[in-house]
Amino acid sequence: MCRVLGCGRSGTVFLARHMELDEYRAIKRVPKTFVNYELFRREALILKGIRDQAIPIVYDLAEDDQYSYLIEEYLEGDSLYALVTESGHCSSAMTICYGIQICHLVHIMHSTMPTPILYLDLQPRNLLLCENTIKLIDFDHAVYADEAEHMEERYGTIGCAAPEQYSGDVLDGRTDIYAIGAVLHYMLTGHFPGERIRTGQAELSGITERHLMCVIRKCLQKEKDKRFQTVAELEQSLKELWSQSEYGVFRYGTKRMEKSLVIAVAGSRHGVGTTHIAMGFTAYLQRCGMPAVYEEHNESGAVRQLAQCRGVRADSCGIFRIWKTPMLPRYGEVVEWKPSGYRIRILDCGADPAILTQENADGYLLICGGKPWEWENSGDAAAYCDSVHGLKVLYNMFCDRLPFRQKYCVAGGLRMPYFADPFYGSNPSDRVYRTIWNQWFGQGGDTVRRVFSGIKKRLR
Repeated sequence: MCRVLGCGRSGTVFLARHMELDEYRAIKRVPKTFVNYELFRREALILKGIRDQAIPIVYDLAEDDQYSYLIEEYLEGDSLYALVTESGHCSSAMTICYGIQICHLVHIMHSTMPTPILYLDLQPRNLLLCENTIKLIDFDHAVYADEAEHMEERYGTIGCAAPEQYSGDVLDGRTDIYAIGAVLHYMLTGHFPGERIRTGQAELSGITERHLMCVIRKCLQKEKDKRFQTVAELEQSLKELWSQSEYGVFRYGTKRMEKSLVIAVAGSRHGVGTTHIAMGFTAYLQRCGMPAVYEEHNESGAVRQLAQCRGVRADSCGIFRIWKTPMLPRYGEVVEWKPSGYRIRILDCGADPAILTQENADGYLLICGGKPWEWENSGDAAAYCDSVHGLKVLYNMFCDRLPFRQKYCVAGGLRMPYFADPFYGSNPSDRVYRTIWNQWFGQGGDTVRRVFSGIKKRLR
C-alpha cells in the first residue's frame, strides 16, 4: 500500500503498487459488516460489463474475515470538485466540452446490453479530469435498470440527487440526467442548484452562458417528463451549443487527434514577458475548452517553482496542473515521457528568437518589448525571424500613451496591454489571444484541416 486515496460512506480506497508488474492499482476496501459480499460483487460485475477507456478496469475481487476488496485500474487526475473549488467556476466552453464527455459516459452505461445500467450518484467528486479527459469512478450505487424498481435503500449526493431518489418514485435514465444537470450547474456557477450564491461566483452574462443555463434547467426539472428523455438528446443539445459558439472548430474530446498542434513562443530579449504570455495563452485556450499544455523549453524552472508554491504533484506524464492549466517543466534531453494526449502544445522557448527559425511548429509567436528603449532590439529580432512562415509579432505591455514609431512596426504586429494574472487573464488580453489565433487558423485553415478531424465551424 502506498497511501489512502479517499474515504467514503462504504469504505476506503488505497493506492497500491503491483510489485512484479510495477504498475499502480486502486484497491477499494469495504467492511463486511457494512455490505454483504454479493452486493459488493455486483459493483465488480457492473464495471466488468462496461468497456471504455474512461471507466476503470476491474482486475480482481478478494476477501478476508473482515473486509472485501475490489482491485481496479488506478485513474490519475483531479476531480471536477477540486477543479471548481480551486478556480470558483468553469467557463461556458469548458462546461460544454466536459458536459459532452459526461453525457458520452452515461450514454455508454444506459446503452449496455442486455440490461442498461443506472449510475445514480453522479457528482463532481466522482468525475476525474485525466489529461483533459473526463473519467468516472465509484460505482457502488450503480444498478441494473430492471433492479431500480425494487430498491429498498436509496442513496444520493445532496445537491445532485434527483427528487425521485427521495420520494420513492421509479428511477430510470432521467434520474441520471438530473444529476448531469446538477454537475453542469456546479461547473458553470460554482454552486449546486438551490444553494445560496456566494460572493465571487459566476454571473451569467453571455449568450452562450444563457443558452447553456436553459439546457441545465431542463435537466433539473422536478417532473421527469419535462427533462430530456434520453442522455443522447441532452448530448446533442450540448453539441449544438458547442458548434454554434465561437469554439466550434474544436472536437469535444471524445476522439483524439492524430497529432498535436504546436505553437512556439520566444522573446526578443529577457524581461519582455515571454513566459507570462505563453502561460496566459495556454490558460486562455483551456478556458475556451481547448485541450492545451504549456511546455517549458527553457532553463527558467518556472513550472517547478509554481508547483512547489501550490503543493502540486506531477502526473504519470510529468505534467503539473496549476490553476487548471496543464504545465510540463523542462526535464532534460535524456528524459522521455509518454505522450500526454493534449491537442495543442505551447512551447516556451525563452529569450532566444533564433529558436523560432529552428523549431518545426504550426505557429510562431515572437514576444517583443513595448517600451521605447526596447524597440530597436525588437525590430532587430523581428527582422531576424522575418523568414519564418506563420510568424506573429506581439509587443507586450505596450503603453498607448507613447508614440509607436513606424520604423519598428512589423507587419502583423499586435499590442498586448498589461494584465497581472496569466491564468485568469483579462478581457483585453483575451481579445489579443483570440486575434492571434484567428490570424493563424481562422481563415484558410490549412493547418487546422490537416491537424483536426471533423471540423464543422471556424473561429470568428
